Amino acid sequence: MTYNRTIHFSDTDAAGVVYFAAFLSICHEAYENSLQVAGIDLKTFFTSSDIAIPIVHADIDFYQPLFCGDRIQINLTPTQLNETEFEIKYQVFNENNLDKLIAKATTKHVSINPKIRQRTSLSLSITQWLRSNQDDC
Repeated sequence: MTYNRTIHFSDTDAAGVVYFAAFLSICHEAYENSLQVAGIDLKTFFTSSDIAIPIVHADIDFYQPLFCGDRIQINLTPTQLNETEFEIKYQVFNENNLDKLIAKATTKHVSINPKIRQRTSLSLSITQWLRSNQDDC
């Protein structure tokens, strides 16, 4: 799955490049978009009292700076790790040069029951989303 976006001034730091925390936010935007494209209602997904899917690990590697006005393409590759976890790998390219990787990131997500803070199986909608995205690869 791909997500295209323009880098905004608010994404940048005092040096004029994308701030690392803003980059994680942009990756999360791409994740949310992929859920929405799959037909998952975001309001219901993020406010459910039965299941929560927090990010428990994130990492980013930058290879080239991004600036306000740059158009980027993010390629997302979600992978189910087990019955309660999945990860998403993000590859970021400048739309002007899709052959050169600008940055890559990974987020690891765990499904929990928010009432008791214990792991629980991934929901059917997330399992279907994971399968449909793996079929795209």
